[in-house]
Amino acid sequence: MSIPPTEPHPDDWANLERRTKSYQRWHYAQQPKKVAEVISQVVQRRGYAQVRNLGEWNDAWQAAAGEAFAAVTEVGQLRRGVLEVTAANSLVMQELGFEKERILQELQTARPDAGLKQLRFRVGKIG
Repeated sequence: MSIPPTEPHPDDWANLERRTKSYQRWHYAQQPKKVAEVISQVVQRRGYAQVRNLGEWNDAWQAAAGEAFAAVTEVGQLRRGVLEVTAANSLVMQELGFEKERILQELQTARPDAGLKQLRFRVGKIG
């Protein structure tokens, strides 16, 4: 009968470390999520942040474009630095084209963190 070695084999240590890490990953994956993380995910998936963001854009648009244009336009979404604005008719859209640079500069100063690079106007239903 042979006496077992007192020191474990080096492969046993590597196997133990691998199993321990695997168990830790499984164990921590089963932990409950923080409420803040869950709410953040819901807000992002449902688009509630965009609705709040749209209200901020509406305020900035009214200040930059003026009451005359604000009454006959509607702010859309900001995608890749381009803010979409819907105009009631082609005449309003053409007038906005003339004022585009001025309005863009005012919007950029009002919301510098938004990353606005360009305005895109289109004719559509307001309302």
